[in-house]
Amino acid sequence: MAKVVLHIGPHKTGTSYIQRRLFANRARLEQAGLYYPDIGPNPAHHILTAKWIPNPDFDRSLKSHGGIDALWTKIIDTYAPKDGTLILSGEPFTRLEPARVDYKDLAGLLSPFEEVRIVYYARDPIALTQSIWQEVAKSGRLPAIQGFVQRAIATGLASGVPVDHNLVLDTLEEGFCPDQITIFDYETVKTLPGGILQALLNVTGSDLVADGTLKETKQANTSPDPLAQLLATELTTPARPPHAIYDAARRALLDRFDKAPTTIFTPAQIATLKASFVEKNQRFEKRVQQHSPAFSMSPNRIDPQTHVTPRQVGPGVTAAIARQIYQLERIS
Repeated sequence: MAKVVLHIGPHKTGTSYIQRRLFANRARLEQAGLYYPDIGPNPAHHILTAKWIPNPDFDRSLKSHGGIDALWTKIIDTYAPKDGTLILSGEPFTRLEPARVDYKDLAGLLSPFEEVRIVYYARDPIALTQSIWQEVAKSGRLPAIQGFVQRAIATGLASGVPVDHNLVLDTLEEGFCPDQITIFDYETVKTLPGGILQALLNVTGSDLVADGTLKETKQANTSPDPLAQLLATELTTPARPPHAIYDAARRALLDRFDKAPTTIFTPAQIATLKASFVEKNQRFEKRVQQHSPAFSMSPNRIDPQTHVTPRQVGPGVTAAIARQIYQLERIS
């Protein structure tokens, strides 16, 4: 009987990179007894969450499979009897709003497998909240940052994604035992040899190494410079900012602040977020340490002492952006 490793993200923890690299190396994985199925409509397995989270983007693919129940049945009937390990990956498994996965139901679906392992990468809540805001803003929408911060603090969610990791454990434990859940600290594992992909491969029990013997793919879905994205989106919302506008904002920040990291948050917002998540992070650490004693959360790295905040964007920066846009208009 096969084992199954379900990688559930969350969003903005290198999930697209993991999925694309596993997808590109399916044949090599199978040689090592690892199975990463191609079920469409993309290299991930988001479509499997359609059993609980309706998504019209999956309608065409689901029709080709005969529906979501038929797809799940096909996955289980195909892989559960095999020797080896099935790897499934989809960050929507962690979403809590507007709909969420029923983990008790999911545990029942996966019960034919000899062993079930859930893998989750915990990222600092402040950095995660910022990255999720950036993902929403890519569409051209400009969520009010203060409201975004307040909702993250009040609900533990950012656009439906948990930033309080205790919420993830609460929902997972509706269907799975704590010792079935592997939690990695995202900032720690991404600096280790093989990075986030190697961490996942290690969970499978395979000796496969995430090195040059595996096909490379470009880093997927990376976030732009936070403050440059904020400035560019403020100029063009509700339309998505053209790349030239983002480049103008980024160059203006580089000219003024060199290569200092930036943030969308003000110093006051950073302080509020830090204070809110201290106890939550400590509680999460203690829960994980019951089964992984060495686990610890990396500290928040977004700090007004090291990061350029919106409060530092004065007339000089905005004038520089305007000059570059003016030059672009003259050229075009």
